[in-house]
Amino acid sequence: MTNAGDSSGGQPHDALFRLVFTDPENAGSELRSVLPQELAARIDLDGLVLQEGTFVDEVLRHRQTDVLFATTVGDRDAYLYVLIEHQSRPDPLMAFRMLVYQVRIWERHLAERQPESGGRPLPLIVPVVIYQGRRRWSAATDVAELIDIDTQVAAAAGRLVPRFGYLLDDLTVVDDAQLRQRPLSPAARITFVMFAHAPDDPDVTRWLTEWVDDLSAIDRRRLEGVFQYLVRVSVTPVDNLVRFAGKLGPEAEEIAMTTADQLIAQGHDKGRTQGRAEGRAEGRAEGRAGLLLDMLAVRFGDLDADLRSRVEHATTEQIAVWSARLVQGAATIEEIIE
Repeated sequence: MTNAGDSSGGQPHDALFRLVFTDPENAGSELRSVLPQELAARIDLDGLVLQEGTFVDEVLRHRQTDVLFATTVGDRDAYLYVLIEHQSRPDPLMAFRMLVYQVRIWERHLAERQPESGGRPLPLIVPVVIYQGRRRWSAATDVAELIDIDTQVAAAAGRLVPRFGYLLDDLTVVDDAQLRQRPLSPAARITFVMFAHAPDDPDVTRWLTEWVDDLSAIDRRRLEGVFQYLVRVSVTPVDNLVRFAGKLGPEAEEIAMTTADQLIAQGHDKGRTQGRAEGRAEGRAEGRAGLLLDMLAVRFGDLDADLRSRVEHATTEQIAVWSARLVQGAATIEEIIE
């Protein structure tokens, strides 16, 4: 599967992709969307089993992430191989790379399983590339298109010209309405929405409201992954994200605040929290104080000057305690700040 942009060397995209698509249910929902209907009906998409390891070359792992699932077609072994590319432009050698990866899968299969006598030794592999870049996919989808011969030589060579294709899901030509119509799991759909819209967006909350139903259906672990991705690849102020999360409910609000706090501590806030001198303890306290004040205002309305001053001059430890009381459902400001 491929993704828009090269932010953080592809790492935020890689983390969200693996978090979501190593789950058989989420991967299966995407495969149902892209496989030919007749083929999908013959593959056991409900019995996908994630396989360990990667087949991507070491030098390409900053821009490519892959997952492999074992399954069956009828009573025969089969594999479904899904790859995401973190480049913003199509890779002209993708057909060749996918062929190399498929050969590696076959080699591992043969090393692990003794072929039955008289049977065909190689299982079916269905390779899928999903692309969400800045321009439409234009690279070859069959290795035959990469062979440097003219049409007359190709005709004379016949079967000597190797053919190997892969399924391409070019998300640059799929709009939001079409994405909603696909039989995707909520986590898979939200992941594609993130990849398409979030990188470098100054305020993702403008369009996040359109995806509340899917966000509300995601489990806590993957919702954490979504908020981590948003903080790292967009330039949306953290307090905007936390306010939006409050619309999803107390748990989502807690997740957003915790994520913001963790990433601020790690230096990934990219200047989103006002007044924080990066890497300095007093800066972190000021940033967390501003975030807490914003959340108190969302919950309780306008805050008096004395309360604001008390929070602004609090230590990091005090703010952490007060923030915990807020997300744990304290009913009044007095219960939060004693």
